[in-house]
Amino acid sequence: MRIFFLILLFSFQLSINATDLEEKKSIEDLIDRYFSTWSNADMVGYESCFHPDAIIHFEKSGEIKEDSLSPFIKGQKNAHAYSFEKMKEIPLSKKIQLDKNIAQVTVRWKLTTNSREQYGYDYFTLIKYKKKWRIIYLIFNND
Repeated sequence: MRIFFLILLFSFQLSINATDLEEKKSIEDLIDRYFSTWSNADMVGYESCFHPDAIIHFEKSGEIKEDSLSPFIKGQKNAHAYSFEKMKEIPLSKKIQLDKNIAQVTVRWKLTTNSREQYGYDYFTLIKYKKKWRIIYLIFNND
């Protein structure tokens, strides 16, 4: 009888681990899409990574600024439109913490243009929205 319960418990644990792995893969795919769409100046694809009510915080001139999604996307679109050089941002490392329908993701990134490199971190809170992971909160900073 004990062996049966141990096997049942082990099977249950494997099932949970498999589900977590699938969810983490889905989260990683979202984060990769976030970086690739931004780097390709695909603001429609970039915006689709976010929940419609997302909030974004960032540091600017020593102050913390807050944007809702629409003005943030407009600012990102303008950054690409007015940049003299193509910008590319790539994730260098990702740390994912998952808890049911909420996830925390920390990403170390590198932003490159022809003439410079910049590094920083993005801190994401994700939520499962309509069966897909979406960014509900983002705060980022540069080194």
